Amino acid sequence: MKLLIFLTVTLGMLVTGLESFYTKKYYYKLPYKHRSDHKECHCLNGGTCISYYLFSGINRCVCPDGYTGINCELDTTSMCYTENGEDYRGVATEDECLPWDLPSVIRRGNYHAHMRNALQLGLGKHSYCRNPNGKDRPWCYTKKGFTIQETPCNIEKCGHTCGQRSMSKYYKIVGGSQAEVESQPWIAGIFQNIRGVDHFLCGGSLIDPCWVLTAAHCFHSPSKKPQNKSVYKVFLGKSILNVTDDKEQVFMVDDIISHPDFTDDTGGNDNDIALIRIRTTSGQCAVESKFVRTVCLPEKNLYLADNTRCEISGYGKQEFYDIFYAQRLMSATVNLVSQRKCKHEYYDSIRVTDNMVCAGDPTWETDACKGDSGGPMVCEYDGKMMLYGIVSWGDGCAKKDKPGVYTRVTRYLNWIDSNMNAVISKSRFVPEPK
Repeated sequence: MKLLIFLTVTLGMLVTGLESFYTKKYYYKLPYKHRSDHKECHCLNGGTCISYYLFSGINRCVCPDGYTGINCELDTTSMCYTENGEDYRGVATEDECLPWDLPSVIRRGNYHAHMRNALQLGLGKHSYCRNPNGKDRPWCYTKKGFTIQETPCNIEKCGHTCGQRSMSKYYKIVGGSQAEVESQPWIAGIFQNIRGVDHFLCGGSLIDPCWVLTAAHCFHSPSKKPQNKSVYKVFLGKSILNVTDDKEQVFMVDDIISHPDFTDDTGGNDNDIALIRIRTTSGQCAVESKFVRTVCLPEKNLYLADNTRCEISGYGKQEFYDIFYAQRLMSATVNLVSQRKCKHEYYDSIRVTDNMVCAGDPTWETDACKGDSGGPMVCEYDGKMMLYGIVSWGDGCAKKDKPGVYTRVTRYLNWIDSNMNAVISKSRFVPEPK
């Protein structure tokens, strides 16, 4: 009987301890990128210290969004470094980078994860690029024969740069796959208000904080009446057509400048390009974020080789006969097609002009379709994503031997520049609020 009573009391104490184990927390409001002075946790970047009551020697940090690591010391959203990168705590690395806690690094390196001030220097059980000794830029240790050496990392310095995404591309729009907007942060959705309801019209590409490049045929009217700009809206950072969230930025249309020589009389869309100037109700242009970034314009004389892999993205139909547009942003890859083949084998030299570039999937399974018009065809060049084409026209969607036809952006760089500068000098991104 005494044994039974003893077990009952012990069990009760254990349950009470477990309850406290899950409920006793210590919260600390920490300023951005300042460490806690709490003797048990040392959480950084606003991390929350949790001490387990039952096991008094166990503590851990619960990190806010965007941070990870034992002490919340890793900034998973940091895409670039400032000044010389001594304060860089992002997760960029190179394939050859050695972990800072590797035995050979600890033995031979001047900087490693076992130093007393390793946490302060950003060193730990990882191989991310750091600058603990005040060099020009972040670096890491790499092997060189039987020794190790300091090797600079290929990380962008902060400041506005075009064609950089914050999420890896999503391969595998007709036959494509769903994509998060971070993988195509320059994509714009153009909506038209019809009888009080906003309807998706076309895609576009953000080429400057105040300017979106799209297709002229999106606004073409046989009557040639002046455009009513007030019926249009432009959304940036939009992953899902019928859902609004805090990633998005919405703009009114200040101006629509279609190419004066646009024509569809030949059966194709020649000079199919238009500029849209955007602003918020308070008069601001786009704010750079993980979800909203500009795409690079190509160099004037750039001519990419046939079969170069490029990407298309948009909210268009997934099949030619679909009634509805795709609700989510879609992305797919296409290969550039020889101009000769496009003109003489797939189409003809009347419909396809030198103002156009053709691209298609070699298996004819992926393609742009209705609703993708005006959207981007981007190709990687010199480490950045570049707007090489604008979705323009085609014969059906993913039809065999009928590639998509795109406006060749390199032919219109002077037109783009002169029209943007005629309205207002180019703006710069407003910094993302911290």
